[in-house]
Amino acid sequence: MTENMARQPQGIPTGGQFAATTHAEPDVTLEEGAGEESTAAGIIAANQAPVSLRYVSYDDRLTEDQMNMILSGQWTDAENDVDENFADNAYEEAITIARTEIDEAVEAGTFDREWDDLDPDEQDEARHAVEERDDSDPIKDLLRNTPDQLMRTSLGQPAERLSEPRWASGHRMDDGGFTARHDAVAALLKDAGMNADAPEVREAIEELINEGPYDWHEAVDLDLIWYGPLEDAVPTPRGESPETDGSKVLEFATPHVLLIDRMNGSGHEVTIPAPLKRTLTRVGYDDGEAPRTGRAYLDSNAGGYGWDSVAGVYKPAYKDGAPSPAWNI
Repeated sequence: MTENMARQPQGIPTGGQFAATTHAEPDVTLEEGAGEESTAAGIIAANQAPVSLRYVSYDDRLTEDQMNMILSGQWTDAENDVDENFADNAYEEAITIARTEIDEAVEAGTFDREWDDLDPDEQDEARHAVEERDDSDPIKDLLRNTPDQLMRTSLGQPAERLSEPRWASGHRMDDGGFTARHDAVAALLKDAGMNADAPEVREAIEELINEGPYDWHEAVDLDLIWYGPLEDAVPTPRGESPETDGSKVLEFATPHVLLIDRMNGSGHEVTIPAPLKRTLTRVGYDDGEAPRTGRAYLDSNAGGYGWDSVAGVYKPAYKDGAPSPAWNI
């Protein structure tokens, strides 16, 4: 049997100063060159404290365009528009926070270069790291600050419910046109769940026909009009949750009903002491707008004359006609 033995290479001494000895570990600390926290972005990312980059002042409001986007269910468009409006301030605030945190790290001895010593790419990465910690929600804050609005939703176009097209002419009111118009308006109210045969409802319909637009066409709408919070009329929730899986239902106890010609502004409105309901059409983030009969819209965005621009109304007077909103799950 052959025994394996360690061999000393020929010509290499094995004793004296060349004898094998045990050495202690060198007393040297190597710089962390590859760790994330050795970079400016890493220093900032290691701080988990949230920041708010988009500050909404108490007097900031949603713009009319943004309100229209939200009422049509286009939350993504509204968020992008709001972010664009706050982009410059958010950019400057992110740089300010990044500079402060880097300089604080230098003071604490956890980083070796001040902000002004970083190259532009490093500063951009640090700013991005701050933006990743942003928890500001300007849409939510703007919604809270935005006051009640004068809004409308359409029950439909009564001209489409006429038994014959000729009844659309105001000249035919006395030879059957009035009855045809009454039936058309009553049909739209019945579709919304109102008892159109009740005496007070019939009386209100007669007033609308007598005082409302003379000629009926595709721009004559039978609308509900009210003054209330924008969020009550939102057809699509911003965030998904079990409470908002269904459709938004608006219940009107004493609705203000408006018959208006959007083309020339002629119209008339009545308050009817009879309840009705409207279910808004829920749309996806990437879908188009819901039809006029399935959504609420600002009176100023009626696709023609708004009632306020015509009649100069006192908007809070319509608050008593505001609906009770609920999600029909």
